[in-house]
Amino acid sequence: MVATTLEIFGQPMLSISVVLFVLGALLSLVFSRRDKLCTLLGFGLALAGSLAALAAGVSVMLGGASANLVLASLGTIGTLSFGIDPLSAFFISIIAFVGAAVSIYSFSYTSEYKEKGYSLGRFGFLFNVFVLSMILVVCAQNALLFLVIWEIMAISSFFLVTYEHKEEAAPSSGFIYLLIAHVGAAALALMFLALASTSGSLDFSSFHAAAYTPIVASAIVVLALFGFGSKCGIIPLHVWLPLAHPQAPSSISALMSGVMLKTAIYGLVRVLFGFLGVGSGGAELWWGLAILALGMVSSVFGVLYSLLEHDIKRLLAYHSIENIGIIFIGIGAAVLFSSVHLPAMAALALFAALYHTLNHALFKSLLFLGAGSIMHATHERDIDELGGLAKLMPFTAILFLIGAASIAAIPPLNGFVSEWLTFTALLGGVDSSPITSVAVALAVLALALTSALAVGAFVKAFGIPFLGSPRTKHAVHAKEAPTTMLVGMALLAIGCIAAGVFPSVLARSSIGILTSLNFSTSAGTSIVGVSDGLPSGLIMLLLIVGSALVAAITWLFSSRRNNRVGETWGCGFPQTTPRMQYSAAGFAMPITRALNAWLDPLDKKKASSYGPAIFDDFIYGPISRLFHFIASHSAIFNTGKLGDYLMYLIITLALVLTYAVL
Repeated sequence: MVATTLEIFGQPMLSISVVLFVLGALLSLVFSRRDKLCTLLGFGLALAGSLAALAAGVSVMLGGASANLVLASLGTIGTLSFGIDPLSAFFISIIAFVGAAVSIYSFSYTSEYKEKGYSLGRFGFLFNVFVLSMILVVCAQNALLFLVIWEIMAISSFFLVTYEHKEEAAPSSGFIYLLIAHVGAAALALMFLALASTSGSLDFSSFHAAAYTPIVASAIVVLALFGFGSKCGIIPLHVWLPLAHPQAPSSISALMSGVMLKTAIYGLVRVLFGFLGVGSGGAELWWGLAILALGMVSSVFGVLYSLLEHDIKRLLAYHSIENIGIIFIGIGAAVLFSSVHLPAMAALALFAALYHTLNHALFKSLLFLGAGSIMHATHERDIDELGGLAKLMPFTAILFLIGAASIAAIPPLNGFVSEWLTFTALLGGVDSSPITSVAVALAVLALALTSALAVGAFVKAFGIPFLGSPRTKHAVHAKEAPTTMLVGMALLAIGCIAAGVFPSVLARSSIGILTSLNFSTSAGTSIVGVSDGLPSGLIMLLLIVGSALVAAITWLFSSRRNNRVGETWGCGFPQTTPRMQYSAAGFAMPITRALNAWLDPLDKKKASSYGPAIFDDFIYGPISRLFHFIASHSAIFNTGKLGDYLMYLIITLALVLTYAVL
């Protein structure tokens, strides 16, 4: 009876969601001259569409039948259709929940753009298209349809990154983002061609059933890592991320970092464990080693970058690289354990990666929205220009603190659970083989270092802007964020707490996801036992709440006494000033000095617009010079004569036909 109800409820929700988002996009343009109505319709329909998509995703995760929406059948190309299976349902639920929270947040947040002369209708249109494209891209069941939606997602997000086009950095940030996005899309197109060459169709169902040779399978993995890695910001394909995320409006930064990056994680998991059948043991050892190495480098270097940052949005962007690295560590461990026939540990590692995918979506979206609230109140992104905001913006401070504690893996919040599961999975595979043991040991060290540095980074990210006294006029006149902005943040904060306190709920629903990815039912079931062995998040939460109540009662009674109030101790100086407080650089200096050998190549003074010097010197600098050389010497072909261009076409056609015949 329950399954039947879920099936009836889940089937139309995807179609309803699509209609609502399309209406939101169109009505935003129609009423673009009426700002209040445009905002109400644009974000209201986006909220409704997100909730409909959330209902569809949750219904499938709870055991309902897969929802399908067929557009057309194109013969050898396959059937253009959307569908929701357990893996898609998981990612749809993440995208939709974050999309709903950001939609609520945007009702008030976008008001400042009217004053700056930007079109709210354009923002509402792009916002709806962007969220809808992310939902549909994880539902696409055909390679051609996937690539089309992937491109719509890239273009809509590009226009959102450059939405504040009056800013000097907008064009360059948008260009680099779009360039990397299209290079990655080209790799994905080649990957799908390699899949179709064996399967004979572009339908995902045919990819699952095909038998790939080791060479073709390895080529598919390399192309998938390049294509999806460029979208999720894995090092060294990360250079667009710290440029685009800070430049975009904060609500869009939350969507890009929180959920757009996760569409790439979805694609990588789908290819590895769905199409190539890694979960059933069909993996090469070097696949896991390569993914694990990318994860280790990204997690460690991502958190090191953040230690150098004073711009709060760039700091958060670098932490996205760090957390994508942690997710890659989980995926890499899953592939590695599958290659040495440890299915239970492989399932646990993949579950840890998926759990961290959810957790990162929640706390990183919360933190970007918190940064947006700070900028909305102070018009400042440099944390050294802030201070004392906890007294002026108490609710924002509490919500930002929850996000900071979550990303720093402080129990009982969600970041702790997924990192604990990742450690558990890694340590479970230490004795499997010499190569695997060394790789796992290095991954444990990298993850431990990352976790420790993340705590320091977010003590700085919270302490400098919120504690102490205001350092400049930007912070003195700050006011609490509007109600809808606080509500949007609060939903994500509740999600962080719930995912930390009740991990067994997701563990039980993950069995269907893992089974659909070629893992055995027993491997998926073993995760429930591991999650049940976690320290009780509910007990820890009750202890924290109880301690807070005791502290509040103590303060209440002690405040009634006659207490002496004096100046803050300032090292013997007669009067303290805001300049005597810790700065962001001063707080991080002990860590940066201890890791000077690591940080020296990352010195921002040596860096160009392509990123830190180490990547500019050895990767992007040479590539840039090569393209400039080709462009300067290819001008001879641009004659402006129609006959010459026709000759180029004939030569190209002749080469293509020759290749086809041979």
